Amino acid sequence: MGSWSPPGNVDSSELKIFLVGPRRTGKSSAGNTLLSQGQVFETRGGGASTAASAITSGRHLTVVDAQGWGSSEDFVPREEKIELLRALSLCEPGGPHVVLLVIPLLDFTEPERRAVERRMEILTSAVWRHTMVLFTFGDLLRGRGKSVQEHIQSGGCALRWLMKKCHYRYYVMDNKTTIISEKETLKQEVNGGVRKQGKTWWKKDAKEAGRKSTGSEADWKKEAEQEQVRELLSKVEDMLQENGGWHFSLHMYQRLEEEWSRREQELRARLEAETGVGRVRRKQEMDVKMEPEKEQRLET
Repeated sequence: MGSWSPPGNVDSSELKIFLVGPRRTGKSSAGNTLLSQGQVFETRGGGASTAASAITSGRHLTVVDAQGWGSSEDFVPREEKIELLRALSLCEPGGPHVVLLVIPLLDFTEPERRAVERRMEILTSAVWRHTMVLFTFGDLLRGRGKSVQEHIQSGGCALRWLMKKCHYRYYVMDNKTTIISEKETLKQEVNGGVRKQGKTWWKKDAKEAGRKSTGSEADWKKEAEQEQVRELLSKVEDMLQENGGWHFSLHMYQRLEEEWSRREQELRARLEAETGVGRVRRKQEMDVKMEPEKEQRLET
């Protein structure tokens, strides 16, 4: 693994994003959207972990698309452990500034929760400090007629556990490039379209079917994708600021845990030694006080 760098040495113009999650969750598609360079990551699944870089929204992004993991709940196959750690090494030097845990915006079940927990344990519990949930398939949420908050509140214990572990940090990405986040605003019908955040999102009726290949449609799709990236990177920046600019390094946290353990042992030994010395000192003081009384009794 790479070495850890203090916040002062982190290049503020570079942002390293580590994408992890189960297979078939839209993880690689999310990575392609972040890079805005077309089909960079293979979206058919089954490929090895891959890293790619690009300039997006004025930031130098390095995105690592970790190989999707399986559905095993009680144990993690050895191959998956090796591949996950290899993917983390692609974030060197230093490590990722944010870990995006990609989860479909569907029902999050207890078996899925246990599968996530087992994989994240490999990266130690400290990884949650740097983790944000990236919900994909946001277009399905519109079909249900529910807000993101309503989905989380009605999601059951498993989803609430996930939100608590991530300190309720999340972003919703629409795989069909319509923007949905917890800042979602009210929609307004305007001239047969839907206006949201100052943009017009056209209905896909028969009349509009012939507009798909037009340049304006392509421009609209590109702008929608870029808006999603800007919103997500803004939330990532906020989280990074909360963490004091520290990125995640497995070796760093292992060294910190070893240092904490060593100091705890030293403190315990010191307390035991001081307590032992105190007992000897108190015994000596009691003996000194008792000596005159013994001499007086002998004289009597």
